[in-house]
Amino acid sequence: MRILNKKIRILNSAQVNGLDRDVKERIADIIGKENITDEEIELKTYSYDASLSRAMPIAVIHLNDIENISPVVKILYENDIPYTARAAGTNLCGAAVNLKGGVILNLSRLNKIHQIDTDKRLAVVEPGLVNLKLQEELEKFGFFYPPDPASQKVSTIGGNIAQNAGGPLCLKYGVTANNVVKLEVIMPDGTEKKFSIYDNGPDISGLICQSEGTLGIVKKAWLKILPIPKFTKTISACFENIEDSMNSVIDIVKSGILPRAVEEIDRMSIDSANENLKLDIPNKTDSLLIIELDSNSKEEIESQYKEIENILKNNKALTINSASKKEEIEKLWKIRKESYPALARISPNVFVEDGCVPRPKLVEAVKGIKEILNLYKLKAGLIFHAGDGNIHPNIIFDERDLEETKRVKKAGEDILKLCIKLGGTISGEHGIGVEKRKAMNWLYNMETLNLFSNIKKEIDIKNLLNPDKKIPISHGQIQKIERQEIPLSDNAKKILMELKVRYNTKQKTQISQSNKEPQKNNLQILSSQSLNRILDLDRDNMTITLESGVKIKDLKNILKKDGFDIELPENENDTLGSIIATKKYINLKDLIISMDLSLYNGDLIRYGSKAIKDVSGYNIVRLILGSMGAFAFILSATLKIKSSKDNACDKIEKFEIKTDNIFYDETIFRIKKAFDPENYLNPWILENYEQISNK
Repeated sequence: MRILNKKIRILNSAQVNGLDRDVKERIADIIGKENITDEEIELKTYSYDASLSRAMPIAVIHLNDIENISPVVKILYENDIPYTARAAGTNLCGAAVNLKGGVILNLSRLNKIHQIDTDKRLAVVEPGLVNLKLQEELEKFGFFYPPDPASQKVSTIGGNIAQNAGGPLCLKYGVTANNVVKLEVIMPDGTEKKFSIYDNGPDISGLICQSEGTLGIVKKAWLKILPIPKFTKTISACFENIEDSMNSVIDIVKSGILPRAVEEIDRMSIDSANENLKLDIPNKTDSLLIIELDSNSKEEIESQYKEIENILKNNKALTINSASKKEEIEKLWKIRKESYPALARISPNVFVEDGCVPRPKLVEAVKGIKEILNLYKLKAGLIFHAGDGNIHPNIIFDERDLEETKRVKKAGEDILKLCIKLGGTISGEHGIGVEKRKAMNWLYNMETLNLFSNIKKEIDIKNLLNPDKKIPISHGQIQKIERQEIPLSDNAKKILMELKVRYNTKQKTQISQSNKEPQKNNLQILSSQSLNRILDLDRDNMTITLESGVKIKDLKNILKKDGFDIELPENENDTLGSIIATKKYINLKDLIISMDLSLYNGDLIRYGSKAIKDVSGYNIVRLILGSMGAFAFILSATLKIKSSKDNACDKIEKFEIKTDNIFYDETIFRIKKAFDPENYLNPWILENYEQISNK
């Protein structure tokens, strides 16, 4: 959420006291006293971000060298001083504001590019590097970094990682977490760790992405970069109603064409932006669709354009325009990029919401949002990433009108509730921070919220690193909203009940993919063999939900009969649960969008949905990948699929995990404790677990 020009409020009486003199001197010895400020004017500058939240810090520490992050954090940790790392402060949810009035660590000066390796397709950068600056440097080598948030002119890589930023190109190339290979992280106590997608166990790098700076501070990031495609073509189409435009989007994706971007804006946004642009937009237009293609083959891109042109015509497009030259492309994109600034110019304040629904539910979501706006007598421009169901209502208002401001906040809450009811989520890319903590109660059951809370407690024992973010303070006291969800099968319910019984009778469990596997340490086996159902095939959303006991080769055959495919090997005889638990294929991290789990005691964890983007909680999926069944029992998962006509295929990279060394770092032990504190599941994996976890 974003509100412009919000007044500063002091939230914590402890702010008055400032930093202890001894602490200040110790930090000054490391970074120089000129890089520590506690003057009121500068403190106010760091008391807000692009959201509603405001809180005065007691000091701002400006870091000029990444090697100074750790020693400074260690001093703050030793003295129990809350601290928040930030750079540009463009986030929209209050994640960069220290609610406890602690210290702000300014990382914006840590902006070096350490390496651009075009052979390995990696860029190694510091957290304060501005996204667009990286893009400009990569362009010199003919490469680009896919995540392109709207704030990329000012937002930094560290902030993008913390929020798991997206952008138009994420439809084809994935959000930030899909493009991070390795991270060097300063943990809450100041220790330094390195985490990679290739680590021999759970993917902690994927957990740090989307954690909103609550679990660690990125010191250095290894990012995936790609060659700039030789050809790009941008198409714009005007429609009389959103139904026709969204039917076009669904038909395009189902055809096997995956555009690099599909964006949509409504009439109000068009009119606001076009006041200066003076583009020729038909009067009947209620929706403008922008589609961008890229390819290394001119023939392919022209063929795709002709097919898309026919789809747009069949769905009653009023006009269709296209561009291939850079100047022409920029002109077509300008109306999308100018829509928000134009609204900000005509109104004192703009409130930006961020919900996400399964792609086929977008029309229903827009209809519901318009009804909510009418109910509260408000106006908004609607901008959304049509390709992945992520919608941004930009509500215009004047915060000096207190009654109107209350209506805006209430409308924002109702929009989020609507997204949940439609099977979606409360944030596709902006995050939770402070602004949406309450809404987390509507989205998740108490057991899942408790798991998020336990992860935070185990990694940040003192709750000093960016405290009181992401997780609702009062979880369990506000009722979860019923939403359109795929029901559990009877066999999944039996698994939950069986684990509950075993917990109550103190029986530990060996998880396996069949009943024929050899028994270990006389443990009782619990197999996923009975979980063999395809629960949902959503052809319009291009997703499939299946239980963990389904074999991959059977999944491939089922999809092919229906004209679909998935980027997994043809003759894979293992089950879905097995390849997830062993992290057998690296690209699983890019395919899985939701997961149902059972904890050691039979508690049900439901993470994600059929919404393609979701940054609402800690990324549980990335922790289950490579966990070898030691964290939870996998019941089912939802994965992205593609048309069998889509010949483009990412490299399916096989990974071999070493089962004797999964828990390679103390952080893994702590996460194990958050999931399974008494080591009930596959207990042999953790040698000397009780001794280590009690340290």
